[in-house]
Amino acid sequence: MRKLLVICHGFPPYYGGAEHAAWYLARAAAATGRFEVSVLTSDIGGRLPAEEQMERLSVFRVPARKKEWSCHTVPELLSFLRSASARLAEILARTAPDHVLAHFALPAGELARRSGVPYSVVLHGADVPGQHTARFGPLYPLVRPLVRRVWRSAARVIAVSDELRRLALESWAGGDIEVIRNGVDTEMFRPRNPATEPRPDGEVRAVVVAQLIERKGLHFLFDALSLLAPAVRRRFSITICGVGPLEAPLRARARGLGLEDRVVFKGLVPHEHLPAILRDSDVFILPSLREGLPLALLEAMGCGLAVVATRVGGIPAVLRDGENARVVDPGDSRQLRAALESLLDAGLRSRLAPEARQTAEAHSWSTAWSRYEACLGLA
Repeated sequence: MRKLLVICHGFPPYYGGAEHAAWYLARAAAATGRFEVSVLTSDIGGRLPAEEQMERLSVFRVPARKKEWSCHTVPELLSFLRSASARLAEILARTAPDHVLAHFALPAGELARRSGVPYSVVLHGADVPGQHTARFGPLYPLVRPLVRRVWRSAARVIAVSDELRRLALESWAGGDIEVIRNGVDTEMFRPRNPATEPRPDGEVRAVVVAQLIERKGLHFLFDALSLLAPAVRRRFSITICGVGPLEAPLRARARGLGLEDRVVFKGLVPHEHLPAILRDSDVFILPSLREGLPLALLEAMGCGLAVVATRVGGIPAVLRDGENARVVDPGDSRQLRAALESLLDAGLRSRLAPEARQTAEAHSWSTAWSRYEACLGLA
């Protein structure tokens, strides 16, 4: 049996799309019966136990600073790097991995490089210079040489979208980067049964699952809602699942636009509660300005929702406007308003939803791991 060590600075029950992708891939590897899978991650500021078994996974957590559950700061990432470096030799001795799979070039990729074990790196977004300029822009010139060193030393480098690969190659000209898209748990995220869960006439329930940060573009959603005629706007109810530094400004913007009765901020929702929320909705909205391939998008499609999202990152590779979703340009509130208005048509929603589900079914995590296994030469 091969031994695989997964490194990621966050891991469930921490909330985050990339962190859940790491979890799903680790589970899929273990489920094959061909891999003994261990995980090195952080204790999220002392909130989680130092060691535990999660299904078939042996999880090792090192102390690391952590204030919020929603995103990591640079000092928190450095805290994990220091703690994990101090225990790396011990954990390698206990797990004896044949291969290390690092999620994010920094800090996980740097830890994998230090391990002396053959390793591969998965690029999710923030670790690629130029992707999250609002948060890490001033740091990218400093970390670019570091990520290039990690990529050059890796057995394989994998990006979750073609767009992310293209951006990474701007920092690593001539590099070899494979694209393997994220997956979705289509058993957990499945459509509701309309025969037993009827929808009230005329009401359209929309949901957003996203961190409340600038690149998610939620202010453009609010502007789009404000452009709808009052009678049309009243047919929408919007539930926002997520937290982040922009929560207070977004609440204020909703009040200023007169949307407080249309928008509900639900806060941080445990991942296991998301399927029920998605199944209780008709439309999923993701107005992002930058993305890799969002896990929340695939999960909404798995639940058979009509989707409206933007042409960014890996999204255009899975969405086709008018076929399985409505797709609009990022930062264009008028296009977004028109797309939302079109989804008041129950007939259109009923045509898009099964196509969305079919797309999700083609992106199972077992299929994704099969591609990883072949790409990494572990088959």
